[in-house]
Amino acid sequence: MISVFDVVRISRIDHVIVNSHQLVITDADGKPNGLLTDLLCDVVEKINIFMNLSLSTTVDDVLVSLSKNTPLPDDALVEYEKILTEVVVTVNFAPRKKVIELVLDKH
Repeated sequence: MISVFDVVRISRIDHVIVNSHQLVITDADGKPNGLLTDLLCDVVEKINIFMNLSLSTTVDDVLVSLSKNTPLPDDALVEYEKILTEVVVTVNFAPRKKVIELVLDKH
């Protein structure tokens, strides 16, 4: 299984790290989920500001770093953990739009 965090950590568009506005969360029918997309955008922006992702970085590393370097409340960090650990069932690349759609595994 691959998580949202795994996709964020390894994805590139034209060999450049994906920015927060290039990721979209969708359902299996391709319908965007604005709430989850905004949450992912927020956490990716914070990651890009406060740390450097590497292949050895884990979700726990991200949460510890954000906890130490930002005034985020614990409930925000819990929500970040939830979105980063969601299971991705499909990744759709839209190179003309420069967007990566993450289709989540919703029960």
